[in-house]
Amino acid sequence: YNILISKGDVSVMDIKNLKIDLEHKILKAKNVVIVPHTKTDLDAIGSALGLSLIAKKFKKDSMILVDSLYGVIDSSVQTVVTEAKKKDFSIVTKGEYLENKKERELFVLTDVNSLDRTPLEEEIKEEEKENIVVIDHHHKGKEALITPTSYINPEISSACEIVTKLLCQYRIKYDEDIATYLLAGIYLDTNKLQKNAKEETMNIVGKLIGKGATIHKVNRLLVEDFESDRKIQELVNQTQFFNLQYATALGSELEEYTEVELAKAADYLLKFGPDCSFAIGNIGDNITSIKARSNGKIDVQSIMMKFGGGGHSYSATASIKDKTPMEVGKILTKVLKPTFYIEEV
Repeated sequence: YNILISKGDVSVMDIKNLKIDLEHKILKAKNVVIVPHTKTDLDAIGSALGLSLIAKKFKKDSMILVDSLYGVIDSSVQTVVTEAKKKDFSIVTKGEYLENKKERELFVLTDVNSLDRTPLEEEIKEEEKENIVVIDHHHKGKEALITPTSYINPEISSACEIVTKLLCQYRIKYDEDIATYLLAGIYLDTNKLQKNAKEETMNIVGKLIGKGATIHKVNRLLVEDFESDRKIQELVNQTQFFNLQYATALGSELEEYTEVELAKAADYLLKFGPDCSFAIGNIGDNITSIKARSNGKIDVQSIMMKFGGGGHSYSATASIKDKTPMEVGKILTKVLKPTFYIEEV
């Protein structure tokens, strides 16, 4: 297997090998199904659109599968989906995909490395690894799917950065709208280029700006929804700080948040100086999500792995089923206590 996963692993695939393997897989398939993670964010949809252009280069039909076109996904993603559909990108829900399922499909997972975080968790068979490509920048958890063509590189800022590199490798032309979507994905996952934005990331940002993307256009795409912003601020208002080392914002069990709202709350809390922050809230379907952020001193990815989640050392997440935000908050306190608490005498 040509795999790039994390430090210490012996098998390494570079971007040129990914280019060769992906081209071979696309040419062999009749159709390409691009699968971002559920509750698709800007990094997932931006990278998916770039992958669709790659399929088009090799004259293959492709469709991008999202769990929902409205309601579940963030308003900025809805804007991208609406604009992309006008450009004849095929973006479908799970139900629409199942109605039009075809033979010899190649599945390309982007911004995710486990099937349980995709809309096709039950439909994609893990034993069909030859027909699955994984492109991701998160650390692999225990449910990670490793296939013959897996590019999982936690050292890279975002899936959009990986896909932009592929577009350069294939010398594919794209317009300023696609450049903006790709830049938005990088901008989101680096917290406005403030974390994990290395020299290579900035080189990619420069290439996208050269294609017509601008931070101004990205900010217009990211314009805050008033009601959503109020929810984030109310969540932040419920924050508790512990020993100035970490902060926890605990949402009401009766309030439902999007994962983007929780992520924004966790990012916002770092402004106040804790080494790490956690935003915990109900995201529907009896699932409580934790979004964890770090200033670099604390490895939040290892903390989220205790909840079955993962991510990066500075940005990680976990989803816990059948537990309320308060119950999850109490568990998190116990997990953190040996490290952060000073016992009262």
